[in-house]
Amino acid sequence: MAKRDKKPPPLPYPSDPGAALFLELMMQMLAFFILLTSMAVIVEEKRLAALGSLAGTFNALPRGANLSQGQGPALPTRDIIDGSTAPKRTAKELTEIAEELGVGNAMSVLPLDKSTVRVRFPEHIAFAPGHVDLSPDILPLIDRLAKSFQRPEVIEVRIEGHTDDKPTRGSRYPSNWELSAARAMSVFQALKQRGVPAGRMVAAGMGDKQPISGHPELSRRVDITLKFRPVTENIQDTGRGPMQKYQRPAIQPPKANQY
Repeated sequence: MAKRDKKPPPLPYPSDPGAALFLELMMQMLAFFILLTSMAVIVEEKRLAALGSLAGTFNALPRGANLSQGQGPALPTRDIIDGSTAPKRTAKELTEIAEELGVGNAMSVLPLDKSTVRVRFPEHIAFAPGHVDLSPDILPLIDRLAKSFQRPEVIEVRIEGHTDDKPTRGSRYPSNWELSAARAMSVFQALKQRGVPAGRMVAAGMGDKQPISGHPELSRRVDITLKFRPVTENIQDTGRGPMQKYQRPAIQPPKANQY
């Protein structure tokens, strides 16, 4: 009795070239929709986690390779796991810039909360007494600040001019309020010329209404408050690994009607 011919082993890929092409196209579309979903939400960690996952899956580098340092996990993933946030990174960067430019003792950078950072510098490093034009010495600092303020995680830049309660003399501005407002607008225009979107910035003159007790030299100042995109809070460990536990639904249920 003749032996039956054995069936050839199944191919690792579809024998039909059209089916293989369709499968590859579906995978690319899935990656594209994941990317769109990550961009649509305002949760910074989830966006970075999705980008890091896509980078690790589809890049041509070895698994876990890092473009910036050449080793270690993908950069967005490492930042999330280490607890680094945009406000903390920005505060550290701006502090280093101030020290590099020699104004570290004058300019202060302070994170106010999880989504806000305040930059403060006194009058004498930015303006001549009674004047509103920026000093040429501060323009290198403005250049560096503008680069940081253009980042997409910064959603608002509030610029406030402050003065002390001494009357203005030798100035074309009749009051401290008008002087402080003009100074805030000078900083506004300088940042705008360097690429910071005008719709992201707010300029306000505070006059002498917010003095710093015991430090009259700091009452004459400029405060720049940066507001960042909100981040995920009260994260609970679900036991699903370092990436999955940072995810939450992109659409929140509607709040109950309070009326």
